[in-house]
Amino acid sequence: MRNFPWFSILLLLLANIAFGLFLRDLDLSGWVWTAAIAYIAFECSILSIFWTPFYRFIMIGFNSDVGYSLTALLAASLAVVIVAWVNITSYFLVMLAAALLVRVDLFTRRIGTLLSFILLLAVSWLGLTISWLMPGLHIS
Repeated sequence: MRNFPWFSILLLLLANIAFGLFLRDLDLSGWVWTAAIAYIAFECSILSIFWTPFYRFIMIGFNSDVGYSLTALLAASLAVVIVAWVNITSYFLVMLAAALLVRVDLFTRRIGTLLSFILLLAVSWLGLTISWLMPGLHIS
């Protein structure tokens, strides 16, 4: 078990706990929690099971001048969203970075995509569950 990526798993868990505490502090409805659970499942599936089709889809945009132009417009629009909602997008970027770190660690240890997906999903959902169940803890 010495080769298991404990540190990156812990970072992923903490990133999802922080995101869950952020959602809990906003006192949002159950639909937002459901959307967060679905987002995490989507992110984990893209980073593991559907990485090759996702990569091919993204690379289609770089095969022509129109693709480059649309990519530049999309990047500019995304930059506006990031600047407008810095607080929210920072949580999403931290969760994505932690999940990417875990995925790279698992890839270098030659752990398969299905097991990587299950591990990413379980740790991420565990982080949300812990933050949902923790009474009285708030992020300032």
